[in-house]
Amino acid sequence: MITVLGIATVAAVVAVWFVRRRWIQYVIGATVAFPQTAGLIIGDNGFPLFYLATIVLLGLGIPHVLVALARRNARPDSSRRLAPDLIGIVLVAWGGVITLAGPRIFSGMRVFAPGLGVDSQVENMAILSPSLGNTAQFGYLALGVGFLLLAGRLFPVDRRLIGCALWVSITLAGVRMIAEPAWPHDLLQNMPSFHYATPERLSGTFYEPSVLGLYLVAAAGYFTVKLFEPGWHGRLAACLALALVVVEFVANGSGTALLGLVVLGVIGASVGLVRQMRSVRVSVRPWVVAGSAAAIAIGLTQLPLLYKLTVGTASGKSDSLSFAARTASNLRAWHIFLESCGLGVGLGSNRPSSLFFLVLSCLGVVGVGLLAALVFLALARGVKAHSPAAWGLAGVIVAAVIAVPDLSMPVIWIGLAACLFPDRRVGHSEPEVLSASPLAEFLPGPARQ
Repeated sequence: MITVLGIATVAAVVAVWFVRRRWIQYVIGATVAFPQTAGLIIGDNGFPLFYLATIVLLGLGIPHVLVALARRNARPDSSRRLAPDLIGIVLVAWGGVITLAGPRIFSGMRVFAPGLGVDSQVENMAILSPSLGNTAQFGYLALGVGFLLLAGRLFPVDRRLIGCALWVSITLAGVRMIAEPAWPHDLLQNMPSFHYATPERLSGTFYEPSVLGLYLVAAAGYFTVKLFEPGWHGRLAACLALALVVVEFVANGSGTALLGLVVLGVIGASVGLVRQMRSVRVSVRPWVVAGSAAAIAIGLTQLPLLYKLTVGTASGKSDSLSFAARTASNLRAWHIFLESCGLGVGLGSNRPSSLFFLVLSCLGVVGVGLLAALVFLALARGVKAHSPAAWGLAGVIVAAVIAVPDLSMPVIWIGLAACLFPDRRVGHSEPEVLSASPLAEFLPGPARQ
């Protein structure tokens, strides 16, 4: 059964495909703000909006791909795409092999089953066996890599792909803070077998506060870099976004957001320091000095409140039973990695409390190496281009490694696409290489660029 938001997603993707393909990244970005909302429900399983949109794009792109193959056109950026494309394809191939073989080779091993929760399995872990979850998680990986192959080929992407996702996420989280009684729970919280969080702590459009915490960390990185770009309109928008992040951070109360912001801040400060040391001319703008001085002054006058929101929150998290259970699940993931001889036990077989340990236990050393190479390549290109998308992606990875063990999170794949394959004409007025309508591919002369 297709849901109301599923119908809206399909209609939006088809409409912009035939009207103006450059807008596809905005539609995709909007779907990423609802990673735990079902666009399609089949039995007891839900299919997220992002992956539904990706399948529609794959179907729409078949004629385009066939025409390109017939003409054997070589794009000028094909050399830049070679490495990430190969890494992604090999990652899917390895994921398919180990997801098919792992649960059978290591059947009977004690694991943390994805659908049973971490806390309840500490004393009574599940027994590994092949399941529908293995197929589903591999399918999400294949579609995520498929989106990377589509991005920049069938439609242009740039940093606004992840920027749109973050804007929609934090805006709707702010709306929920104000209008919780009128929040459309039945419309947005419709994923079967998901236990959505109660409104005591802000979770926005997500099923638990830690996922919103991940998006807050990513938004903090993205919009902080936007502050340093020219143009007062962009800076004003970034200031508004960061104000929303601060307010929602307090309402969210997530240790994931707290630790993620600290780690991302340290990384950002280190990168900035290295760049200043390497530059021939070191200069600091007056507004940066004034803003830093104001932030320090406010911090000195609000030390008790800041302690409560940061150190106090972290202390409460570390003393909780949940922290002990999450630590135990990560430790077990390490032992699964060792017991499987570094191969992993397949996607959907084990769910610890960290993305790193999830990939390590499910895809083994090969999967960790391939995914790390893809992320490193994306961050290297993004940071070199001074792109906010790189810091948005860095925030996602940092927070996911801390406490969001979900490789199927769409924000990971759009962050990679925005950094790996940015449209170099962003902000300029040149004609689009990928024109307003895919029908132009079949037109003669100047209409086909």
